[in-house]
Amino acid sequence: MFVLILYLLLAFAQVSCPAPLTNAGIVSPADGGVIIAGSTFPFEYRTRADYGVSSYNYTAWLFTTRPESLTPSDLFATGYFFGRFSQPNYPGNPYPKNQPPPTLTMPDFSESPGGFGSGSPNTTLDCSFVVLEEYGTGILSKATAGSRISWAETRIVYKKTN
Repeated sequence: MFVLILYLLLAFAQVSCPAPLTNAGIVSPADGGVIIAGSTFPFEYRTRADYGVSSYNYTAWLFTTRPESLTPSDLFATGYFFGRFSQPNYPGNPYPKNQPPPTLTMPDFSESPGGFGSGSPNTTLDCSFVVLEEYGTGILSKATAGSRISWAETRIVYKKTN
């Protein structure tokens, strides 16, 4: 969990050099789309992998509130973690064991997640579908300590029912 929170914090941090220009990004779900609780929706992410760029893993999140700040806090944001995925790319990650599914299932936030968690009565929420990608480049003059981390986002609307 600590590592995932660290990824989120680093994704908001200002970096001194821009990420390589690639066609990386969220293909689906589409920006502005409406997704019903409990339904499946298409999921496709195009990684940064290209000549000179290796993609390692990426995580998919649904933020139901925007992150508050980059400082330690009791409540960074609210949302849902869909999973950690990877796509084949040579030489960085030729045989990943965690390839993404073609669809994801929208959680039903009115149901308790268990334990002391409780559901939400909200029937419609403006949300951010976010992908954080770990990648590396072969540019020695821009070497980093650890993986580079990029942030891709699309806005969606969560609805309890049609």
